[in-house]
Amino acid sequence: MGNSRTADKFVVRMPDGVRSRVEAAADLDHTSMNTFVVQAIEEKLARAKRQELLLDALERQVESQGAKA
Repeated sequence: MGNSRTADKFVVRMPDGVRSRVEAAADLDHTSMNTFVVQAIEEKLARAKRQELLLDALERQVESQGAKA
């Protein structure tokens, strides 16, 4: 991630109980809470991108089937 002094910082407000769940999950992964949260955000963004690509491919497929009819 780079130097923590120069990294972008963002304060997150978590609902009651979420911080302790994140802390427990990070402990199980033998990583910091920060790393756990960053990885979770990266996974969510990647999943959203994959979903977008799949929907685009499906739309192209439907359009090509419509052109054949």
